[in-house]
Amino acid sequence: MRLLALFLLPLLLFSEEMMTRTQSLMGTFVHLSLPSRYNAQISESFRYIKNIENALSSYDQDALVYRLNKDHTVPYNPYLAQALKDSQQYYTDTEGYFDITIGSISKKLYHFGEDNSTIPSKQDLQHAKMNIHAIIINDKTITTEPDITIDLGGMGKGYAVDKVVSSLQEQNITQGTIALSGDIRCMDICHFELQSPYSEQTFASLTSQIPQLSISTSGTYRRYVQTQEHHHLINPKTSSQGREFVSVSLFTHANNTKIDTYATALSVMPKGKAYAFLKAHEELGFVLVESNGQIVYGNLEDLVRLEWLNYKEKATMPNINKNTNTKSASENSFIHPDTTNPKEINK
Repeated sequence: MRLLALFLLPLLLFSEEMMTRTQSLMGTFVHLSLPSRYNAQISESFRYIKNIENALSSYDQDALVYRLNKDHTVPYNPYLAQALKDSQQYYTDTEGYFDITIGSISKKLYHFGEDNSTIPSKQDLQHAKMNIHAIIINDKTITTEPDITIDLGGMGKGYAVDKVVSSLQEQNITQGTIALSGDIRCMDICHFELQSPYSEQTFASLTSQIPQLSISTSGTYRRYVQTQEHHHLINPKTSSQGREFVSVSLFTHANNTKIDTYATALSVMPKGKAYAFLKAHEELGFVLVESNGQIVYGNLEDLVRLEWLNYKEKATMPNINKNTNTKSASENSFIHPDTTNPKEINK
């Protein structure tokens, strides 16, 4: 089972021995690496993430979002309130391509990640109700209008990474790595590889150039119903799956929530809109794999050092591509092997 689009590799870059521990939280593997003397802080960070999961999960029947989707009102919770407010802002920033009320399709119709996943009819998709403004937050309660279903899967892991890192920084901990699947924060310097969306192989090796590097990867090959055509990244404007990209990896300084939402939005944007968005956001480094297998990258120089690996799926030499504002891009021809539908991580 492929669970990480980004592989963190052991490095001898740390000045003291590191401890890495793993737990299953937020529907994925959570890897925390800190200096060995901070074992207690690793345990504390796992509990912190669990508290966030209890607020943001739409799967756990005791979680607030699950209850909000069912009853349309829950008591005020600071984690949930901030996540919702951030999501409303990112809805504006992405011109509506990031919309957490996509849950009316992803949760209510497709049931992604559940045992009763199904492919909805075109009529049901067309009538699904989405409205980011139908979320009301006050100091007592959080409510939604009827027929609105929230899905925070497009930002929750990035949000959790930011909250954990902020807590560690308050304790003067600035060395280590926090990784929730493809949402990663390198607190100092780390090394990682990008995995092909078509196989178990990795095609690029990257080393962070700055401390507090945020990384997020979104892919159409991770979760789907029956076939990859019915993947979980759905354009809220058309109620249909994004088709232009199979993998979106973003990099920036110290903001995992933002690039988690942006990676989700870019995955469903039309190609021209996506590249215009990246051109307007020079703070974002990117490596995109288009649906035809072409790799386009840019804005990486100040964030990561990139090395293309000896990729065995007949990679071609780098070629100029006018869709990137860097000097070169790389175009690869991939072979797409058969793949199976991922199961729940905790199973």
